Amino acid sequence: MSLTSKILIPLALLALGGCGGTGLEGNYLGKIGTKQDVCIRFFGGNEAEIKGYWNQDLKGEFKTSSIKGENVDSIVFLGPSEKPFKLRVCYSAEDDHIEILAIHSRVFGPGARYIQTEKDSTFENQNPKLYRVK
Repeated sequence: MSLTSKILIPLALLALGGCGGTGLEGNYLGKIGTKQDVCIRFFGGNEAEIKGYWNQDLKGEFKTSSIKGENVDSIVFLGPSEKPFKLRVCYSAEDDHIEILAIHSRVFGPGARYIQTEKDSTFENQNPKLYRVK
């Protein structure tokens, strides 16, 4: 093995291992606003699926977002092709649950911005929590 290979292989492995992601796996269930049975399933390191929040299941992926100037973890879900939009769920991961910090949506197109989807999208008084289902 050449010296170049000995250096490049460990660097590549280090880069791939530090690519981020949710750090979560499994199903998290709870109530968000008037939606009683919302389930977010985290899988594959940076992918997720949400059921019970929208009228159909949505798939999404991990992103880092900003709320009030602070970086937070989020999952950005894509709406169906016949009505394309993005649904962004910002959260904080705890031991046995995730705490929903904000939910925003936006349509596609020039100048489109995220807007709140819940009455109080930043949940200033009490954030909804989805608990891990074992």
